[in-house]
Amino acid sequence: MGQQSDRSRKQRISDAISVAYKTRYGKGPESVKIHLTGDTVLAVLRGGFSIVEESLREAGETKAVRDQRRVFGDMIAPALGAAVGEVIERDVVAVLADTCQDPDFGAIVFILAPE
Repeated sequence: MGQQSDRSRKQRISDAISVAYKTRYGKGPESVKIHLTGDTVLAVLRGGFSIVEESLREAGETKAVRDQRRVFGDMIAPALGAAVGEVIERDVVAVLADTCQDPDFGAIVFILAPE
C-alpha cells in the first residue's frame, strides 16, 4: 500500500477512535497517533481527561480515575474494535488498553485476525 493511502488509513482510524470516545465519553483525546505493524494497530492517545477526572486527580483519587477508565475501556472495546476493523477491512480479535495519568497518555492495541 502506498504512503499516501497508509496515511489516509491512519487518519481514518484516528478519526474513528476520536468519534467513539466523544460519542460515549463526552470528550475525546486531544490527539491520536496510529502505528500499523503487521497484525497490530497501536493507538497512542494524549489528553482527554474529563473535568470529573481532573477533579479526582487533584484530590489524590488516582485509583478511582484508573478504575473508571478501565471499566470504560472494557465497555468501549467492542465498538473501537469494530470501527478499526471496518477501516482496516480485517477482523479485530483483541483490544488491549491502558492509561497513564501523569503525563496524560493512553494506549490501545488492536490485534488483527490473520489475513
